[in-house]
Amino acid sequence: MSAGRTVSSRSSPETMVAVIEDDAAARRALTRMLRAHGLRVASFSTAEELLQSFAETRPGCLVIDVMLPGMSGPDLVERLRTDKVSPPAIFVTGRIDAPEMLRRRGLGDVPCLLKPFEPALLVQAVSRALKTAPAHS
Repeated sequence: MSAGRTVSSRSSPETMVAVIEDDAAARRALTRMLRAHGLRVASFSTAEELLQSFAETRPGCLVIDVMLPGMSGPDLVERLRTDKVSPPAIFVTGRIDAPEMLRRRGLGDVPCLLKPFEPALLVQAVSRALKTAPAHS
């Protein structure tokens, strides 16, 4: 397990949330916020790190920073959609222009929270996403 990845064993597999955020402090804050609501969390510092362990992690939802080193958040969602293994995603970003950029890329259906945001907004978005996530067999 790399320094950027952490996993909590709380809760059931259906509630696994993968947090992909390159800023360590933001990644810790997002992870703590979700764990405080009883969710199992795996956190990653890059999209590539998530892809390496995707089959093992099997997240029910992704919380993804838009701007990541290497593969960006939107690139990751597009790749997973192409591979037909895409759980619901929620973008988090400090970029005010991100919602328009996501619409232009055809990702306007993915919720986008602008930093800083109220923790309740993320928890609500994740709860909705987990309800729509396909069951793992």
